[in-house]
Amino acid sequence: MFGRFMRRAASPLAALLTVLTIIAPFGSVASAQTPPTEGTREQIVGDPLTPGTTAQVRSGDGACLRVRDQPSLSGERVSCVPDGLTVLVLPATQEADGYRWQLIEWRGQSGWAADQFLQVYTGPPITDSCQASVVRPGLTGEVPSNGGLGLVVWGGGTIAGLETTALAQGCQLESVWASKPDGGFVSYNFSVPDFVNDEWRNVVSEVMNAGTPLLIVCDPPGSTISTRALPLPTASGPAPVQTGSDPVPDFDARAAVVIDEASGEILYEYNAHDSVAMASLTKIATAILAIEGSTVDSWAPINDVDYRQMPGSSVMGVIPGDCFTVRDLLYGLMLPSGNDAALAIARYQAGSDESFVHQMNTLTRRLGLTATSFTDPHGLGSETHRSSAYDIAMMSRYAMTQLPLFRSIVQTASWTTGGDRPLSLRNVNSFLSQFQDADGVKTGYTEEAGRTLSASATRNGHRVYAVILNDNNRYSTAGALIDWAFENYTWP
Repeated sequence: MFGRFMRRAASPLAALLTVLTIIAPFGSVASAQTPPTEGTREQIVGDPLTPGTTAQVRSGDGACLRVRDQPSLSGERVSCVPDGLTVLVLPATQEADGYRWQLIEWRGQSGWAADQFLQVYTGPPITDSCQASVVRPGLTGEVPSNGGLGLVVWGGGTIAGLETTALAQGCQLESVWASKPDGGFVSYNFSVPDFVNDEWRNVVSEVMNAGTPLLIVCDPPGSTISTRALPLPTASGPAPVQTGSDPVPDFDARAAVVIDEASGEILYEYNAHDSVAMASLTKIATAILAIEGSTVDSWAPINDVDYRQMPGSSVMGVIPGDCFTVRDLLYGLMLPSGNDAALAIARYQAGSDESFVHQMNTLTRRLGLTATSFTDPHGLGSETHRSSAYDIAMMSRYAMTQLPLFRSIVQTASWTTGGDRPLSLRNVNSFLSQFQDADGVKTGYTEEAGRTLSASATRNGHRVYAVILNDNNRYSTAGALIDWAFENYTWP
């Protein structure tokens, strides 16, 4: 939209849309930039910029130029244009607080800026690197839902992400073929022992780039899901043996489970397979899909997600016009548990909340989890948004063992985003600081679900998971159960 406006002069329709835009209410957005001091009449020099022309930001000190929701120093910031970039001048000018304010548009969003920091620009539009890939995430092309061959372009991500995306479109993959740099083809086969695919790993990178052309082969309808994907990661070691007899600590959770990572064995369970509300533990699945189904350093423009429209919700702080990498959105998803980040990921990756939720439920099918049903990407929930302590533990185990980026994110205490607007994000999972050897995973809370937690800890090279659902003392419960497991089990 930004490029389109840059190439055309303002029209009456554009002017009307602009008026409607600036009438709409805006909320408060924090900014690290110091507001300019109140100007004087001497700062208003020359004529206003001509509507429909291109102007370049010249802040004088390299700082970004604040774009405000009204022509006043008291106006709230709606965007901040980096120095040197170009904007579209819109047909509205006002004087206030010693400045002349010009209505401008940048990245499809309009607002007011002091025109002393703008100068006429006659060259081609200058934009920053925040450009969405020309290849959308997912599969573009023919996906044969009735079996057979299809030529597609993959929007980037891992082979596991490709499998989930294809399955969501009705194709259970039998094999995938890609061209070799030196000629010929290499295949990945889903129904054979995994070592057979070593050539694929040697030729194709772990994460395929956006725009990778592929030939996919889909099994006929009714085929069973390949054993390669079930039942999550295969055991990487023998199960621990219970050698102690200490009683399990008392707790008040609705459901709980303790699982050994290496073997996947249940070390303790209480209502572990009951399907109940789980709140933001939902975001474990959202993160898995984002990491597997995208190139995480690609730009994801924010078009229709606004944290200011989500009062009382845990948020990252994105607004329309922002642009962050998928990596930044993942930190915003998992550290402050941003519901806005969940929506931004879903709409970028799948095009809509509904399509992304379909992929989420496809993921659980692929992983062989039967007690989970998603209706949203964030966990605010509905009557049918449910999972179990066991399913959450196994999703956590999958993400922590198969996705190094996921494992790194959930252990991070704080993160500052890149993009065009630095946001300081803090991890709200207090289990990490309260419990020795803790290294994950995610907290959650809604009125219906109560306080939930997927916790992990590693001791002497062994990691265990404790998932606690609806427990006001979730941290102490998880810590006590993990301590109990380490003290009463012995690993061969």
